[in-house]
Amino acid sequence: MSVEAGKPEDAFEVDARATLFGFDDEDVRARVIARSRGWRVGGAARTFGLFVLVAPFVAVIPPHAVWFIGALATGAVLARRRYIERFTLVGVFGVCPKCQAPFTVKKGRLKDPHPLHCEGCHHEPTLRLADGALRSQAPH
Repeated sequence: MSVEAGKPEDAFEVDARATLFGFDDEDVRARVIARSRGWRVGGAARTFGLFVLVAPFVAVIPPHAVWFIGALATGAVLARRRYIERFTLVGVFGVCPKCQAPFTVKKGRLKDPHPLHCEGCHHEPTLRLADGALRSQAPH
């Protein structure tokens, strides 16, 4: 994949299950974008670089060291979050195991297992991908 991997047309769908304790699992489809190492490193570097540029300006506010260290620490945490995002969850097509309401998800890092929020019953089913579903799509 190129450094610009992650365009909407690079998204693919995988089989998954929405699970909620006490209810039957529901088959769902998850739409995912594989992120290349270049995309992750570039985004992490830009994020950290921005906070390195901001740190001297916020250091003029007393207590000086706290703001400077805080800006650098925030940049490091946000850069790490960007770097570990190997896959981005774009959408989930299926229904809640409890109330049968369709899922709506925000675009973000795919976790394993991934919590889903149901707008219908306000429970949090868990998205579990099929074993090896992402292995063939892993970014280089």
